[in-house]
Amino acid sequence: MSALHPLAKGVQHPSPLRHEAPWWLVSVGLIAAPAAWSLQLLVSYVLNGDRCAAGRLGALPFEPTAMLYAIIGVIAVATSILGLWAAHRTWRLTREEGSGDHHEGLTTGIGRTRFLGLSGIVSSSIFIVGAVFALLVPFLVSPCFALFF
Repeated sequence: MSALHPLAKGVQHPSPLRHEAPWWLVSVGLIAAPAAWSLQLLVSYVLNGDRCAAGRLGALPFEPTAMLYAIIGVIAVATSILGLWAAHRTWRLTREEGSGDHHEGLTTGIGRTRFLGLSGIVSSSIFIVGAVFALLVPFLVSPCFALFF
């Protein structure tokens, strides 16, 4: 005797192609871009936190520390792009999981792995923009600009 109700046998798994996309690919697609931006923000704050208190008011944005900001920013943008690629790859590997386009993936319960790929695409795109802006800030804004002398 089966432990399942007879009607439950006719219900398919909500993510039938979950084995097509490896767990690490789904994880990279969801986590890489937010983690890269967070680390970029954290390291930049550690490097720049007490910079103006050191008595260097009006310091130019182009100084040796700016090269370190650029390296951190480029690594963050590259990692975010890697996350976008992984999320898109997850989306493509599970494209047969449900019918329709992104709207269908958002509104139906079929295609959980596909939904995770779509979520990774959206979040990675947002965090790429954030990482690019964070990369440009040290070169566009003077860190210790004082309005009142």
